[in-house]
Amino acid sequence: MKNDTRSRMSAIWQLTTPYFLSTERSTLRIGSFLKWKVAERWIGGGLLLLVLAIEFGQVGLSILLNSWNAEFYNALQMKNVDAFWHQLAVFSAIAAAFIVSSAYQLYLNQWLQIRWRRWMTERYIRKWLDNGTHYRVRLRGDAADNPDQRIAEDIALYVNSTLSLGVGFLSALSSIISFSIILWGISAEVPLEIAGYHIAGHGYLVWIAAAFALIASVGAHLIGRTLARLNFSRQRREADLRFALIHLRENSEQVALLRGEDAEFNILRNRFSDIVTNWYDIMRRQKFLTFFTTGYNQAAVVLPFLIMAPHYFAGAIMLGVMTQTAGAFGQVQSSMSFFVNAYTDLAEWIAIADRLSGFYDQMQSAVDAASGSALSTRDAVAGSVLGLAGVSLSTPAGKTLLKSVDLDLKPGESVLLTAPSGAGKTTLLRAILGFWPDAEGEVLTQSGARLVVLPQKPYFPLGSLNAVLTYPGGDPMPSPEEISRVLKRMGLGHLQSALGETRRWDEILSPGEQQRIALARAVLRKPDILLLDEASSALDEATEAQTHRILRAELPNTAILSIGHRSSLLALHDRVVRLTPRDDSDERAIALPSRTAAAS
Repeated sequence: MKNDTRSRMSAIWQLTTPYFLSTERSTLRIGSFLKWKVAERWIGGGLLLLVLAIEFGQVGLSILLNSWNAEFYNALQMKNVDAFWHQLAVFSAIAAAFIVSSAYQLYLNQWLQIRWRRWMTERYIRKWLDNGTHYRVRLRGDAADNPDQRIAEDIALYVNSTLSLGVGFLSALSSIISFSIILWGISAEVPLEIAGYHIAGHGYLVWIAAAFALIASVGAHLIGRTLARLNFSRQRREADLRFALIHLRENSEQVALLRGEDAEFNILRNRFSDIVTNWYDIMRRQKFLTFFTTGYNQAAVVLPFLIMAPHYFAGAIMLGVMTQTAGAFGQVQSSMSFFVNAYTDLAEWIAIADRLSGFYDQMQSAVDAASGSALSTRDAVAGSVLGLAGVSLSTPAGKTLLKSVDLDLKPGESVLLTAPSGAGKTTLLRAILGFWPDAEGEVLTQSGARLVVLPQKPYFPLGSLNAVLTYPGGDPMPSPEEISRVLKRMGLGHLQSALGETRRWDEILSPGEQQRIALARAVLRKPDILLLDEASSALDEATEAQTHRILRAELPNTAILSIGHRSSLLALHDRVVRLTPRDDSDERAIALPSRTAAAS
């Protein structure tokens, strides 16, 4: 338990402190004309100090209000009209200060929130996208559930909760110190009376409030300690349902054609049933916690009056002292009960922190696995653009897929890689790209060579068709005339007029059109190495042959390595390399390449 607490606190520290230590320079704007370039840590730290300064100022105002309370009720008891109106004027000044400080504290807090959230979101997105980490995590088989929610929602919740709970805790701490001084002074003037006996107890009001809060804190923890786990599960199950709905929307055509609506309904109902079950568990736990905390807070209201009532009715103290004592006692007791009153929020905050730190750890683990791979890279020999030397692949469980693969690809050469399904063809491409961690051997590439991969299912980014064709961008960008020419060459001339239109092109275009768009993208990028993973499988044989001839004509110096199963592909490549299963084991091995004449 101690280790869990220590690791959790370490994770929260690592989530929180990087922003306030950031050396990244940002623009600080004040109004329309004033702006400076300063380190983000100074902006964030400055805003945090201002928020805390206002919070401590409000604690000071609460002390003034407590003193005012005594004077005001004494004036009422004495029926002193002049003192009554004077105290109302004092209250107006205190209230005005509260109003102004609250408004500016909210403004500065929200400003800090959005800056912190932006910095943290960019950090996570950069980490997720850097060097294909998002894909590496998925390949490792331990992908975080719903990373979109963790980035889009959990970061915002974490920033908001951290500021709210952190500022609240420091405010409670300062209130304990400030109002304990007041209670200690009252305790010295008014001794504790039990059953008519006066008992000397230094600061007894403070100790009673502390004991009362301690008992409540322990009770709240015992009752609500499972809430963190339940909230973690709630967030995951809510995200699972949202993912299932998005998955249904993106595959609505297939579901409709398969008449799968009833099956999808059952899937969605089951996922929502998980939410309902978890919700009932949270309801029951929060019901017991609410019984306890509400009862505790109601008892805390009357306790100081019960303690001071004998002195008041005996005429030892005035009404103002009694109300001042009740107010100070309430402040100390509620501040000491911070964890009781914030227990539900704390449980949810811990669950969010666990999700974010777990997600970051998974990304870092994928990066570490990639850096520790036994597969090395070096420059290819003269006359070669891509080579493999003794490359062996295995599954994460340790089963061998390929063993000692050797391959040499020259500029302008096209090679077809064939094998039965599951032999490791696509995994070999992943290894060439540096994404497969369970690999060893050497990958040799020509220095500065540009490499493009076309998977079986093309990727269509959000944006115009022109943005789709030039994705992911970079220099040099093809001219509009070049884009139109290549589009027409690939048999997609009817789309030229729609180049500037932003649509969901992956939903509008047929699978064959999508693959031709991807091939056109490859032509526009003019790579030195082109890897095709079933990149023309949705095309008929005649169109497939035509697109391959176009690739050869448009990219005469590009080395092409293809994966495919169709026999018609044999005549479209210079060489065929077959990956065949061994007869004596489950391992896969590369066979000697066979020669096939390319079609002219």
